Amino acid sequence: MKILDRYIGKSIIGGVLSVLLVLLILDTLVGFAGQSHVIGQAGYSMWHALGYVLLRMPQQLYELFPMIALLGTMVGLGGLANNSELIVIRAAGVSMTQFIVSISKTAFLVVLLAIFIGEVIAPPAIQYAKLQRVKALSRQITLNTDFGLWVRDGDSYVNVRRVETNGILTGITLYTFNEINQLKSLTTAARANYDGEDWYLSNVNRTVFTKKGLKVSHVKKEKWVTLLSPNLVNVVSVSPENLSIWKLVSYIDYLEENGLDSSMYKLSFWTKVFMPITITTMILIAIPFVMGSLRHASIGQRILIGFMGGLGFYLINRLSGQMGIVYGLPAILSAGLPTLLVLMWSLRVTKKLK
Repeated sequence: MKILDRYIGKSIIGGVLSVLLVLLILDTLVGFAGQSHVIGQAGYSMWHALGYVLLRMPQQLYELFPMIALLGTMVGLGGLANNSELIVIRAAGVSMTQFIVSISKTAFLVVLLAIFIGEVIAPPAIQYAKLQRVKALSRQITLNTDFGLWVRDGDSYVNVRRVETNGILTGITLYTFNEINQLKSLTTAARANYDGEDWYLSNVNRTVFTKKGLKVSHVKKEKWVTLLSPNLVNVVSVSPENLSIWKLVSYIDYLEENGLDSSMYKLSFWTKVFMPITITTMILIAIPFVMGSLRHASIGQRILIGFMGGLGFYLINRLSGQMGIVYGLPAILSAGLPTLLVLMWSLRVTKKLK
């Protein structure tokens, strides 16, 4: 069985890598075309656009990995079916259960590849991509780290602890310096909201350093005149799906401790938790397609059907998550229900194969 496992695994992984390569090329072309309208603005060159597209690619591939797994498996097993190798394997006495176990071992390797891309490569890559894009399009000195967003604003340096997905800033600290780089004042605010025209700080504490000592003041709300634009905030804000799973855990705890909405982050967390099951499910779905009614279909037909099936599952999965947020359903249910239903269907259909 080890020889069979390696042979089937080689075919499936070869198919997955082939589909991955094709999507890499398509995503690069489409992404670069989408950046063409800003090439030439400020210091944003063609190379900046290409770098931005390439650095965003791991996240794009991770989100599409269930579809990639389905297409790749159908291509790999389809090649074996076209050469009648699957018939020979079954005629040699390999049961359907053994065949599924062999494919499941390969699915484990594919899942590891997806986790490595989505949890190790994608989060820092997309964060760096956004920062480089901001620096090229803006003269502001911007740095987005685990310690928050840092922005130079005239003679002040601004630290924003958290940038919410709705554009609200929380945990703001402003360090203002004089002409000889001495700290002139220190201002903290609980949050900042943009009303469409101006920024407003809430629960503001200000300490002014003078020759006579410190002058401390507090106001509940005040207008904030700053060069920090909402567009810049939207660019550097980190979307839930772009966070690694361990950062999502800490972010959810932070939001709940401060009474903030964490539904989107919980949905992203459970989507990532179910991702290995989702990928495995999509690989198992390929078995009834290749071994069943499509065993004599061409590679092109299999790819088309696999693409439509994967796209349909992707859309339903996204729709289920958004409906869960709208109707207040538990995130674990809205993230996992489509995957579990498709898994049950695939196992039921596979059992009917002989």
